[in-house]
Amino acid sequence: MERSRRNSLATQIYDAAKEVHSITGAGVTAVVFRACMAHELRLRGLRFRILPKIPVIYKGLKVDVDVFADFLIEEEILVMIEQGDQPDRTLANLHTALRFSGLELGVLLDISNEKMIDGFKKVQKLQKNQ
Repeated sequence: MERSRRNSLATQIYDAAKEVHSITGAGVTAVVFRACMAHELRLRGLRFRILPKIPVIYKGLKVDVDVFADFLIEEEILVMIEQGDQPDRTLANLHTALRFSGLELGVLLDISNEKMIDGFKKVQKLQKNQ
């Protein structure tokens, strides 16, 4: 997917998250936010999967662990929901999911913020060290 399309999709994700957050408010659990977000994404006509399982392939072998994200939207952007308690861990999980999914862009939604704009972060896939 081209960069401008990913950015447009990220904007749509932000708009949906902002709408959900404006109704649920800060402090709602990630499970509740995820369910409301799924409904909002459906209303906006976006294709998505909830809790997609991302296999970890190491040296051509699927190892005995999977990585999960809260959403995979349009098969292009992973979304992780954070409740403000372990942001570094959630960010590391998103980087791991991006690495093994092969996708370039993820979105971190910290739903503990009073304003969604303060909790919305686009995350680029980290490049491997050469």
